[in-house]
Amino acid sequence: MLIAAYAAGLVLAAGPRLARARWVARAPGLGIFAWQMWCVAVLASAVLTGVTATLHWDRTHGVVCRAWRVCLDALLGAHGPAAQLTACGGAALLVLLAGRLVTAGWRLASADRRQRRRLRGLLQQTGRRLPGIGVVVVPAEHPDAYLLPGGGEQDVVVTSAAVSRLTAEQLQAVTAHERAHATGRHYRLLRTVQLLHRAFPRLSCFGTALRQVQRLVELRADDVAARSSAPIALAGALVALAEARAEHAAAGPGSRGDGPLAAPDGPPLLAAHGGDTTERLHRLLQPRRPLPAGLSRMVAAGFALAPVLPVVIAAVEHTLPS
Repeated sequence: MLIAAYAAGLVLAAGPRLARARWVARAPGLGIFAWQMWCVAVLASAVLTGVTATLHWDRTHGVVCRAWRVCLDALLGAHGPAAQLTACGGAALLVLLAGRLVTAGWRLASADRRQRRRLRGLLQQTGRRLPGIGVVVVPAEHPDAYLLPGGGEQDVVVTSAAVSRLTAEQLQAVTAHERAHATGRHYRLLRTVQLLHRAFPRLSCFGTALRQVQRLVELRADDVAARSSAPIALAGALVALAEARAEHAAAGPGSRGDGPLAAPDGPPLLAAHGGDTTERLHRLLQPRRPLPAGLSRMVAAGFALAPVLPVVIAAVEHTLPS
């Protein structure tokens, strides 16, 4: 079927090409949107592949009004063994998709709730709000900064080691970076890709999509933070945090310093040290010109059409003679 071929093209060609694209570093917000549309298009294509396989596309039937009757006829073999086999395969695909997505969504939401509850409990016990920049400071030997899962601008957390190790300007830049995650709702943007990756962990394309979106939200937060803070300050903070992580790794597993925010059982936190540090430093110290506005609109429109095309293909397939 054409829809299955379209889905294969998205997974085997469009996804890898988008992962190698250089323009996303110049427009990380647009890159995030592109990956979101890619994920929706892959999911829509899979669902419509199952639907079109289950339904017997006979132009003499009223598909909308009698779809349930046509589907049942095909499953029971009223249209022949080949149609019955195709309908059973399509129904199995739909059941598999629904089951994996519901299970993955429930597990992801449960992990989110556990992590948020644990972190907020720790903040209530040990956290103190730092006057001036309005962040919550928690005692820890390892310098870092985080945004609580699903949190807002007032849910930025920094460790006491970060307060003592970073300069005031660097701390301000790190705080602006984390607040950019909050205003950009980056946790929500990550959820679509995380859901697909957890539902279908053996499909490497979703793992690639998750890594790319995690990378791009960090670049986007850097760009937003650079509007209110000096890029050199944020770059200096990244270097200081990288040095601290290297010292912690050299000290061995017996050292203390992960801090109370480490949560291996939950979704990854949006931390100040996230993403590719080398790439982030290069962009901060040698910024490239953003994409032209006209080109950005064209790219956005093209990716916005990606989830619509499976519906168009299904309609075209219905009009073709069987």
